[in-house]
Order: sequence, then C-alpha cells, then structure tokens
Amino acid sequence: MTALLPERTVLDELPPMPDTAPPIVLPDLLAGVGLKPRRVPAWITDRGLIESILAGHIDIPDDLHPEAVS
Repeated sequence: MTALLPERTVLDELPPMPDTAPPIVLPDLLAGVGLKPRRVPAWITDRGLIESILAGHIDIPDDLHPEAVS
C-alpha cells in the first residue's frame, strides 16, 4: 500500500513566524468570511451596486479604495 503525501500549498513556502509576532489578520479576509462589513468606495453611489458589493457579489480591487465607507 502506498501512502499519499499531503498536497503542498503556497503557504508551505512561507518562513515560519516567530512566537512573539502578533497575529496578522487581513481586513478583506474578515470581510470575506462575514466577520466584518465589506468596504465600499465613497465614489460608488448606485444603491444596487453598493448592495451587490456588501452582499459579496462584486469585489473591488484595493487600489480603487482611496477612501471607504461602511
């Protein structure tokens, strides 16, 4: 019987974090799992588009977030 090796991911290539380092949680990750409201750029005024962004149907790239409203 042959054992299967676990599949490698991109995270396997990262260096280990020191035990004293604070945890890093990206804001967009928290929004993606529904723990934080999604950011909507202030220049978007269409209510339908805002609702689609808040519902997670549309993602706005970070470089288009000069200022965000919740």
